[in-house]
Amino acid sequence: MLFNTLILAFVTGVISSFGHCLGMCGGLVAIYSARQPALATMGTQRPGLLTRVKLLVPLHTGRILTYTFLGALIGFAGSLLEQVGGMAGWQGAFSIGVGIVMILLALSLMGVLPPIEVALASLTGGASPMKHMRGRFGQQSIWATLVLGVLWGFLPCGLVFAMLVLAASAQTLWGGALTMLIFGLGTVPTLLGFGLAANLLSPQLRGRLQSFAGLLILVFAAQTILRGLAVANIVPSLIIGPVMLW
Repeated sequence: MLFNTLILAFVTGVISSFGHCLGMCGGLVAIYSARQPALATMGTQRPGLLTRVKLLVPLHTGRILTYTFLGALIGFAGSLLEQVGGMAGWQGAFSIGVGIVMILLALSLMGVLPPIEVALASLTGGASPMKHMRGRFGQQSIWATLVLGVLWGFLPCGLVFAMLVLAASAQTLWGGALTMLIFGLGTVPTLLGFGLAANLLSPQLRGRLQSFAGLLILVFAAQTILRGLAVANIVPSLIIGPVMLW
């Protein structure tokens, strides 16, 4: 089960980074890149690739550290719920609940439901991490960049919330942390490349990729619900060769 969760987290991170992540975080990366002299083109001179990557790696490291920390917390919470329940019926109900939430989040990513970011932002009461991020974009120390990345990871994001719901289904501290770590690593290639080059994807293509990421989450949400129903002995389990689908 954890292996399937990690595969979903990574694939979703890779695919969604072309659509949802560029739309949500592309501006943030662009602001940071524009305020870093080593990332800008100076006349006909362009800094080396290694120099530019070094400036961006701490930013993404901080973001992934936040994701991993949140994943550990939610995974630990899931393990406590499992211990309190202590019954297969509870595990089935938990899987069904996770699947329903994933469906709602997938529909939000696909544009069927309103963006989840609006609701998440309202829950923070306006205390957005963005307030603490202002003024740090132009700083050039590794520590300042790492802190900027950590704050970035706390920005309200529907996709991150969807992955946290998935991490909760791991029901272990390490499983939740690993799920969010793998998801974060999946988003790195696109966002790192965006910081090194111009945005080559049209808004229309990004929208299609975001919808595809939502569809992917929708498929695994159905699998999660079926797994819960199988645990509760409501539907039979489906096993194909060595793979247990639910």
